[in-house]
Amino acid sequence: ELVKAGMYATYASWSVGAIDKRMDGGGESGREVLGRAASALSSLADIAKTNGGRSVLAVSHSTYLRTLLGAVTDTSLAKAVTIEQKNGCINVLDVNVEGAKTMLGPKSGLFGGSLSQVSDFELILPETHVIRTNEYRHLEGIAWPTS
Repeated sequence: ELVKAGMYATYASWSVGAIDKRMDGGGESGREVLGRAASALSSLADIAKTNGGRSVLAVSHSTYLRTLLGAVTDTSLAKAVTIEQKNGCINVLDVNVEGAKTMLGPKSGLFGGSLSQVSDFELILPETHVIRTNEYRHLEGIAWPTS
């Protein structure tokens, strides 16, 4: 519970622009997580392009996915943290493979727009459209172990 509370406090700090904050004991900063998200999207676009624009599958955990979804939709991290992500769900993103980019700056919606406390932030990521999130119909009827 203490670790979870620390994670929530760190994420809340990121949502107002304190993106260099880390959890007590280490871990990535918000700047590093967002950079990793942009890099991952660029890599996925490159892989898809070399495969003739075909679909690519990537797997990750819910907090990272919420941060990534916040970035591609320029939605505040405070709101993105509430995006439901069931275990095993599927998110479908249309990542531009032709090179179109989106740039988020210090006053982006990601950090609350004009309320942002960050001044030195720039994130360039492939233009990405969210097709659907938290798709879990494929999981219906599966009995998950309880222990």
